[in-house]
Amino acid sequence: MHLTSWNRYQAFAAHFGISLVLFFILVALVFGVWYPGILSEADQGWHQALLMIAGVDLVLGPTLTLLVFNPAKKSLKMDLSIIAVVQLAALIAGVYTVHTTRPVALYVAFPPQGYEILYAQTLNSDTLKAIQTSDNQVFYYLPNSGGSIFGPENYQHLTAEELHPITDGGFMDFLHSRAPAGLFEFNDTVRLTIGLTGNWLITDTEGKVLGVKSGQQMQEAATAERDPVSPAVNPPAEQ
Repeated sequence: MHLTSWNRYQAFAAHFGISLVLFFILVALVFGVWYPGILSEADQGWHQALLMIAGVDLVLGPTLTLLVFNPAKKSLKMDLSIIAVVQLAALIAGVYTVHTTRPVALYVAFPPQGYEILYAQTLNSDTLKAIQTSDNQVFYYLPNSGGSIFGPENYQHLTAEELHPITDGGFMDFLHSRAPAGLFEFNDTVRLTIGLTGNWLITDTEGKVLGVKSGQQMQEAATAERDPVSPAVNPPAEQ
């Protein structure tokens, strides 16, 4: 079908449909490849990036097509080309931002400070490769000789040898060596905050991840644990 046989609404629908397919592909990459598992819950910075991309890809681009499309215009192809280039540039910039700022793992060096998020752009290539080829996403930190128990001053100096999966059997010994026993444990679970996100990572004592909870969910759970609701007692039936 030639462009001159379309009206502006058909052009808008075609542009929106193509943009929607591209956006769904990006969402699949975010959840399936770049922010897998608990990482999408631990750090939700991708929300703003996806909203920005959606604004440009699904709203601005198709809307501009709707406004400028006129099959009688001699400059129609040029106008549409400019819109496509601008939209593509914004999409590439958004994808680059989401990709380079993606979290790749959580690690804890000093338990009272909770887990810290390791981002792809902050790590050296060897450590990043080791994490990406690992089956684990959560680690505890044991420094090399001369290192600080609080973690490296610069994540570029963090080595793969200093990161140990919390499922390796030494996690509880690590916690007890850094803080009083029982401080972060409750009902056979371990609860540590995740950076400044306000979220908490819940694991069992063997390091199995049970989930991520928000600060509000943790407060509600703590309230329920302190003040359990007594089961209702039915009054005896009258004789």
